[in-house]
Amino acid sequence: MNEVIRTMLDHRTTRSFVKGKELPKEHLEQIIASSKQGSSWMNGQHYSIIVTTGETKQQIADLIREKSPGNAVHIENSVALLLYCLDYTNIKLSFDIEGGEFDISNQYEPLLIGTLDVGIAMQNAALAAESLGYGIVYCGGLRYFGDSISELLNIPETALFVCGLSIGVIDEELSTEKVKPRLPEAANVGYNEFPKSNVEVLKEYRQTMVDFAEGRETKTWTKKFADFYAQPSGIEKVTKELLEKNGFVSEKE
Repeated sequence: MNEVIRTMLDHRTTRSFVKGKELPKEHLEQIIASSKQGSSWMNGQHYSIIVTTGETKQQIADLIREKSPGNAVHIENSVALLLYCLDYTNIKLSFDIEGGEFDISNQYEPLLIGTLDVGIAMQNAALAAESLGYGIVYCGGLRYFGDSISELLNIPETALFVCGLSIGVIDEELSTEKVKPRLPEAANVGYNEFPKSNVEVLKEYRQTMVDFAEGRETKTWTKKFADFYAQPSGIEKVTKELLEKNGFVSEKE
């Protein structure tokens, strides 16, 4: 097994960071370069990366502290928080250069294209950071604060904040995170046909996760997601309003 695959298979979310550390310039440059080198649709690179450190990063931690104290702690202890946006600013500028009116509000593909580009770029950054020995946390819950983050960082209406990536020096004394078991192949991998997941497969995985958590979780894996998708989440309203405000979808009548 080579080191790239070993790093990928050893992935875990690590929230315990050593406070007061800084990210060496060369490490940041390597992480950003790796992120930007990821594949993107037609090489359109429909994303932007906002690197936050120091006071700006602290402002974000303070902004979310009341509603998301756990995330606030690892963000303020991180060496950097990378904020990824689905971004069509450069596409709009292409319209300015070539002529025509930029309007994607009645199209569905741009959302899928941009979100996929963001995901690939983020995963490249995460893998690069982990290969350098850092811990990482994906911070999708920051979308709940999308309006405030957009205002703080001057995110234009041609872009939409999607997710944050918190990077930090792992506190080996406090860190207890282990590699989480993934769904068995039967649940989400098919060979020459769609996977044949079923209730029994998920019940077995549910028990696997119960054993893994050793009582730390208040809900089983299936209960957690059945509850989450039973009704719109708290982020739903914020996301909908930002999508409409920024012209990514038409306002619903």
